[in-house]
Amino acid sequence: MATRFEAVRDIQSVDDLSASERAQLVAAGKAYDGEDRSAEERLEPGGEEGPSFHGFCQLWRVADGERHLYDAWFYMVDSGTIFKAGTTEVVAEIIQFGLECRDPATRSELGMAMVEAKLLPTVDGSYAEFAAALKARP
Repeated sequence: MATRFEAVRDIQSVDDLSASERAQLVAAGKAYDGEDRSAEERLEPGGEEGPSFHGFCQLWRVADGERHLYDAWFYMVDSGTIFKAGTTEVVAEIIQFGLECRDPATRSELGMAMVEAKLLPTVDGSYAEFAAALKARP
């Protein structure tokens, strides 16, 4: 099966987050701005303590069939962090809408899945590469 982004959740509050999801939100925020802030602070409306993800924070389940591979957080319109499922191990980041990933195989896998889910803008420099790979996939 192919890797797919599925089961998106709009995150407005920490009330519906598991402990691992809260930890991921904290880690994603620190990757975003370098500040060590709680999950509650990251979702605070108004963001008095710093940039708030409130209003645009989504959590996607990324799976290959029934196998849950990654947890993908999208926030602040053009940013995101993708973790190994259930952990705070970062496998990729979204920077100004584009996918940044050190491992070529994971980059390709996630890139094709982002194109398929319409999460990668067509104007992104890597869109054509991932779209062509997706089209060529058996």
